[in-house]
Amino acid sequence: MFTMKKKIFLLFIVHIFLLGCANNPVLLGISELEWTSYSPEKQKSLLASYNQAAKERKKIIKEQGNQKLGNEFLEVTVFDGKVMFPPSFINWQNYKPVKFTIFEGQCSDIAIEHQSDNDSKTKLGVCFYDNVLYLDPIYYDLTKKNGTTTIHFSPLWLTGFTYKGISSSGYVRMNNVTIEIKQREESPNKT
Repeated sequence: MFTMKKKIFLLFIVHIFLLGCANNPVLLGISELEWTSYSPEKQKSLLASYNQAAKERKKIIKEQGNQKLGNEFLEVTVFDGKVMFPPSFINWQNYKPVKFTIFEGQCSDIAIEHQSDNDSKTKLGVCFYDNVLYLDPIYYDLTKKNGTTTIHFSPLWLTGFTYKGISSSGYVRMNNVTIEIKQREESPNKT
């Protein structure tokens, strides 16, 4: 049987554990060194923004599962250049090229693997709205929650176009990457 003192102690331990999880700078894409340089008020503000952005992103992704997306989609390949991996977020690293499909009106998190360490992974956030491809959001800045790099529609997408030297300032901080985009349209008869 727990006494009141034991209950309070257990609640305190749970609270400390939860605070430790909530203060994880890896969720934000911030190095431990940068995180510790922020005041407690700034950390609290960043976490509040992160929680709001994460909640909105989860809602968008959940709603996508319940609605029919547009029939236009992009085939995107990201290669060359470098990205940053958790938990350090200090040095750019090589990664395995990644190819994905994204439909108009969709947001997704694309897994990126380290080139030589299969256990080291990160996620590139992408959204495709109104013929704009958004890449690499900042999860604690609500003004950049869709992406820090935007690529607007070009008629060249219809036959495929390659963008070189693309960089971003979001979670993975792409540096000098190459992005190939080809726009397609799903057949209306396909179910």
